[in-house]
Amino acid sequence: MSYCHLNAVGIDFLLGFGPQPKALILGKIAGAACLTSTGRAPYDFDGDNKTDVGIYRPAAGEWWYLRSSNGTNSALQFGNATDKIVPSDYTGDGKTDIAIWRPATGQWFILRSEDLSFFAFPFGANGDVPVPADFDGDGKSDPSVFRPTTQTWFINRSTGGTTITGFGAAGDVPVVGNYDGDTKADIAIFRPNAVGGAQWWIQRSSNNTVLAMVFGASTDKAVQGDYTGDGKTDVAIWRPSNGNWFILRSEDFSFFAFPFGANGDLPVPGDYDGDGKFDAGVFRPASATWFVQRSTAGTLIQSFGTTGDQPVPNVFVP
Repeated sequence: MSYCHLNAVGIDFLLGFGPQPKALILGKIAGAACLTSTGRAPYDFDGDNKTDVGIYRPAAGEWWYLRSSNGTNSALQFGNATDKIVPSDYTGDGKTDIAIWRPATGQWFILRSEDLSFFAFPFGANGDVPVPADFDGDGKSDPSVFRPTTQTWFINRSTGGTTITGFGAAGDVPVVGNYDGDTKADIAIFRPNAVGGAQWWIQRSSNNTVLAMVFGASTDKAVQGDYTGDGKTDVAIWRPSNGNWFILRSEDFSFFAFPFGANGDLPVPGDYDGDGKFDAGVFRPASATWFVQRSTAGTLIQSFGTTGDQPVPNVFVP
């Protein structure tokens, strides 16, 4: 049996699984938060607290989404082929705002869901990775970037001020989430090529300690989200080679696994039925078909999009 420990610099380490599942050994979790999140469903353009099926068409800069509230389509032109889409709720009205980040200039363009007016501002530089999230817990997403060359995070807080934090190593990718349930996004990275299996490193905003664990393999896709409905982001991966999902429960660090999807699909996790739990989902580019395993409403199969479209709920999957 393996073991884990809390070292002198405040890092909790969990031994999970690499290419194949192994027993999970839980060490001391220092200062675990008892707060719950009041987070809403991601990619919810119509404000009904359900993730909406949606795509971005880069060649035309077009956004298309299917409103889960009434089944109607909406289409808007906002952006161009070289922009990065960064949809999130920047205004705090409970609806996802259409938004893009322009790598060449570092400009953010945000289309307010309230009245479809937009505002723009510079934040970041070419080569950065946009990682918008609510880091200060005020209900509004903060424009933020991760700089891979220096493993530095730059957060433009909506409550005022900019936070600059070094966290990560070369080759890491950002996997932001509210892992400790304090209503604030936590800085976190996924290290796919670590020896012995993919690693997750999470800087918990509730107590500024770091949680590290092995969970996944180098070819897995990070699909973190709250799959159990406890208000905390669960560490999770999707394995393209066989379509298996592996979810690490935040409650007790046990995991469960199930198949959903096939090689060539793109994972599109979100809360499509509005029950407060993430649903496993995939988008099949070859046929532009969505498959969503809803936790309360059965499996959704929906044709939406065309060849070359980018599914919106896949945008922050590294």
